[in-house]
Amino acid sequence: MREKFRQSISWLHTWSGLIIGWLLFAIFFTGTYSYFRNEITYWMQPELHGSIPTGSEASMAVNYLERVAPDSPSWSITLPDARNRVVQVVFREQPQQIQAPERPGKERPEGAENTGRQPRDEGRAHTAAEGGDKPDNTKNTQQENATPVRVPMTVHYLDSQTGERIIPRETRGGTFLYRFHVELYGMDRMTGRKIIGAATMVMFIAIISGVIIHKRIFADFFTFRRKKGTRSWTDAHIFTAVLALPYHIMITYSGLVLFMMILLPWNADGMRRMHSHAQPAQTVSYEERVKLTPVEPLIKNAEERLKSKIQRISISNQGKKNMLIEMVPSGRKSITATGRGSGTAVQVAYNGVNGRFMGEAVTSAPNAVAATANVLGSLHLARFADTFTRWLFFISGVLGTAMVGTGLIIWTHKKSKAMNKSFGRKLVEVLNVGGMTGLTAATAVHLWSNRLLPFDLASRANWEIRLFFTAWLLCCLHPLVRPVRKAWTEQLAFCAALYCLLPVLNAFTSKVNLFSAIAQGNAIIAGFDLTVFGFGLLFGYAAWKTSEIEEKKPSAAAQGVH
Repeated sequence: MREKFRQSISWLHTWSGLIIGWLLFAIFFTGTYSYFRNEITYWMQPELHGSIPTGSEASMAVNYLERVAPDSPSWSITLPDARNRVVQVVFREQPQQIQAPERPGKERPEGAENTGRQPRDEGRAHTAAEGGDKPDNTKNTQQENATPVRVPMTVHYLDSQTGERIIPRETRGGTFLYRFHVELYGMDRMTGRKIIGAATMVMFIAIISGVIIHKRIFADFFTFRRKKGTRSWTDAHIFTAVLALPYHIMITYSGLVLFMMILLPWNADGMRRMHSHAQPAQTVSYEERVKLTPVEPLIKNAEERLKSKIQRISISNQGKKNMLIEMVPSGRKSITATGRGSGTAVQVAYNGVNGRFMGEAVTSAPNAVAATANVLGSLHLARFADTFTRWLFFISGVLGTAMVGTGLIIWTHKKSKAMNKSFGRKLVEVLNVGGMTGLTAATAVHLWSNRLLPFDLASRANWEIRLFFTAWLLCCLHPLVRPVRKAWTEQLAFCAALYCLLPVLNAFTSKVNLFSAIAQGNAIIAGFDLTVFGFGLLFGYAAWKTSEIEEKKPSAAAQGVH
């Protein structure tokens, strides 16, 4: 009875992993990169590399905002930290009174999404500028009748030394890989998330069934048989699975929790979201503007209170007597506070006019269920993690990617005789090459295109993504015209060249190369260049070993990778 049960579970494990194995590989691969998406984006904007933090960035940022956006109702300043060496300022443009234009002959279709606008014949607020009489309405009535408008947020990057604005190249950077991981870039967002959610559920089944079918899973963890074909790949599969097994279970189950509203359609009401970006237009205010109090003393006071460096400063009601300054620390993280992974649980507030301390605001989950969901969401996104923890997550993600890849190769080996020269086996071999080394090469092409495309190219970010998918498609077609074993060797060698030469490309296209980054203490550039160079050496070694097997067994070129 037990053996029959184990055989059934083995069948479930094999086919659940194979059917969507290439999608799971892509999800693990892009998700692993996403742990360092901020660093990847920074590397892909070399215009920012010359900025060196000095410790006095807050005052420079305030001076810049006073020049560029003196009438903005809100400011936000993000200071340099271990993951970002430039100052980022965000401000909201002053909203103006807008009347919705008449559109005769066009009516809003029934069931259309609410855009936050009121009906056209409502909200006709007259102003002196329109030549009408000043209405007798109160301010509250004007506010209610005003037409809501979308007020965009403007983001500027500043040099940490000079305070001057830096205009980086257009790119989606690491966010593109993150979006691919979450919703399969290019598809309808909801459809993509449903597919990812379903794949995550299948992945969870594959992990649990894999633990069940291996009788000696932990004993086999210490066993590795070299040059034994399928057994060697099985040992590698077990090693990568068991070494990071807690991570694999956590990352899969937490992913299901994040997608639970999509996977459980009867909870669809929970997916409703408020249109927070649509704000009612404001009438012109003649209130006398006041100057912001110096922020440097407040930062020191906040850091003493919170025992942590300040990461972000938000200023609301800017220029008014009720101006408020809120400061968010980089430390004091709590994975139960929110489910978005940032872990920020406390912030302090000051009066923006006189600098008086207003108190602390502590974020906490409303109940134990919400706290549990927040923990799982935070662990999956890992935005709370420091550098060491993020590297642990990254290495675990690499092991998970290898686990999926070795599982796909094992199936090819086991079916090599039973499905010799069959269409199904050829399809799996082609997808193995294109889905694994092809995706790896396409990611490198994405990085190369970022540096080689003209700076002022129209839709530059979209061209980077087009080249990514073009390279991936060509890598999928490549094993159709080449023997599978040669395709493995050639694509691995291609990956090795692309990754090993990325530090050289950076040296020619950025102010900061690997050696100057080490000298300046720029851990982002140094870490990125060393990591991709290490991956390049690994791919080169794999290409060399594959070519050795090809020379020894030329007659078995169509049997997959041994």
